[in-house]
Amino acid sequence: MEVIFTYIPIRLKDITEIYLKYSIEKLNNQNIIPTLYSDHNYFYDSKLKYKWITLDIDEKYKREGFWPYAKLKTLSLIDRPFIHLDNDLVVHNFTLLKNIIIEDKLNLCYKHDVKEYQIPHFEQIFKMYSDNILSFKELNNTSIIATNEYKKINEAYKNVLNILENKYDSFLDRIYGIPPITLNQQYLNLYFNNINYLFNENPSFKNVNKNGVCHLAEKNMVSNFVLNKNLI
Repeated sequence: MEVIFTYIPIRLKDITEIYLKYSIEKLNNQNIIPTLYSDHNYFYDSKLKYKWITLDIDEKYKREGFWPYAKLKTLSLIDRPFIHLDNDLVVHNFTLLKNIIIEDKLNLCYKHDVKEYQIPHFEQIFKMYSDNILSFKELNNTSIIATNEYKKINEAYKNVLNILENKYDSFLDRIYGIPPITLNQQYLNLYFNNINYLFNENPSFKNVNKNGVCHLAEKNMVSNFVLNKNLI
């Protein structure tokens, strides 16, 4: 399974760049050369080893409310089994992560409970995607997506991209404080009913040595990471 990143700095550029450089270095140390889909070859002057694939994104999708769009575009294109890692998911020991991935299932990072009052909001927003009924008692986190069934992922996210294109104006503003595009994470439940959630909660910096990865919940609070890890 090939390791994939998407990097278009729509938001938090300097912070995610720190995390991504660290992750690629650690992967290289384990003889893994990841693939980076991005609009520019941002790390060309570094010693990092990676494959770069140009990812062209229409300017209208580079605004803040559409920050997941680059990932969705990439996931609609990948033509091989993959492990997609978000830029703000820090890879420390890839072997520990690989050991808990079940390749014949859809693997997602974790799912978290939502508050009761949020459920009707999520249900209302999801009607922009589909007439199907989904449970919103728990919400997928897709900072890790891994599967051999890449064609189903392609199909799912080509459909999402089509929805975004046809209903673009509806996705421009937050609804109840929620960017509507974020519910693409739940859309996968229409395509997969056998999901392996890798962690019971957000893998944190405190137990990065146990998990092999951490997903910084407070993405702007980079100081703890910088103070505790040697960065390239």
